[in-house]
Amino acid sequence: MDLRRELSVSGWGWVPGVYFAEGLPFAVATCVSMVMFTRLGMSNSAMAFWTGIIGLPWSLKFLWAPLLDARGTKRGWMLGAQLAIALSFASIALVFRSGGADGWLIACFLLTAFCSATHDIAADGYYMIALTPHAQAVCSGLRNIFYKCAMLAGQGGLVMLAGFLQRTGAAERSAWMWAMVSASAAMLILFGWHLFFTPAAERVERPAERTRNPVRFAESFRVFFLRDGAWSAVLFLFFYRFAEAQLGKMTVPFLLAPREAGGLGLSVEQQGMIYGTVGTCCFLAGGFCAGMAVSRFGFGRCLWMMALALNAPDLLYVWLSWSHPGVALAGVCIALEQFGYGLGYMAHILFMVQFANRSGEYKTSHFAFMTGITILGMTLVGMVSGTIQELFARIGAAYGTEAGYRGFFLWICLCTIPSFLTVRLVRSSIDSRFGKKEE
Repeated sequence: MDLRRELSVSGWGWVPGVYFAEGLPFAVATCVSMVMFTRLGMSNSAMAFWTGIIGLPWSLKFLWAPLLDARGTKRGWMLGAQLAIALSFASIALVFRSGGADGWLIACFLLTAFCSATHDIAADGYYMIALTPHAQAVCSGLRNIFYKCAMLAGQGGLVMLAGFLQRTGAAERSAWMWAMVSASAAMLILFGWHLFFTPAAERVERPAERTRNPVRFAESFRVFFLRDGAWSAVLFLFFYRFAEAQLGKMTVPFLLAPREAGGLGLSVEQQGMIYGTVGTCCFLAGGFCAGMAVSRFGFGRCLWMMALALNAPDLLYVWLSWSHPGVALAGVCIALEQFGYGLGYMAHILFMVQFANRSGEYKTSHFAFMTGITILGMTLVGMVSGTIQELFARIGAAYGTEAGYRGFFLWICLCTIPSFLTVRLVRSSIDSRFGKKEE
């Protein structure tokens, strides 16, 4: 009993599981769904549109975040969301088992996304309530590590499991059914564990504060847009990853499409290993290197380097679409692109942190608002990427079926221009020494 209490109070008994439970449904809804829909024969335009719709709850979650403050406890919402996610995964498996239409799959994924976004709100709030400031600092590394482990387990492990089952003779839908059964079982285990190990940290009701929430919510928006550089910040958050938002949606169908259709012809298992596992590890390594560089030179001196690292590797996809190399060389190119993406992605995070640090009492709400803008920009741009790729395929039909992906990746390189323009726009308004270790 003493050990249980110590693990609960310190966070070591529940922080890893809570943030694994936060990352797994996000990986399934935003990444695994792309592979799944592509393999089930959905067109690129439909896949990009519907996976974009599925991703919307994460960009809009600030709209119902006040409800979680006004009703119940963060722990209650968090546990309820974990159980709901497990049931959502089970419902996806049932759709595969029954041979249901794609519309039912989309509905189940939307339910998963809404429950997962709600879990994010509750889990982050519970983390700040249940742990002391010292414990929060100690566990900050844990939450990041296990969130990324969940991403690996989702977009790498579950996809590889489905590919392995297909290779051993299972039907396509049966393989995906068992992958989702595995995900549902994992969430049920986590729910049971957290029911036992998470302490009931919220004991005091604060009705006075809750009645002020809507007023403070609106005031935080007003204060944000009155700040110097606010509109430049919005443009940066929306357009910095303008090219990557489109590329990320079309990478999966490009890797899985047969060579005669312009793709690389990888199996599901190979795609899960290269993009879901190796690519994710390289993405994490890029983020780590970016953090080290900023701590040494400061954010201002590293910003252009990060923007270049984000956008320059897009040229590798142009080369891949023309040369169609073997699995090993394709894997190296994907790894390099994801490493550059990890480097460049950190500029988005660091910009939001240094901007929010100057927001005074609205620091948390401004950071949440900027996160919403970022995800909304990625989602809306990504939703039309499939239509753009198919447009290039129709325009280049006279030059063969490979023209669709070749033209699209050249378009992606052109779309890197807004990223550089927005970096120049905000360059003068950022804290150039942010992140640098002081002597």
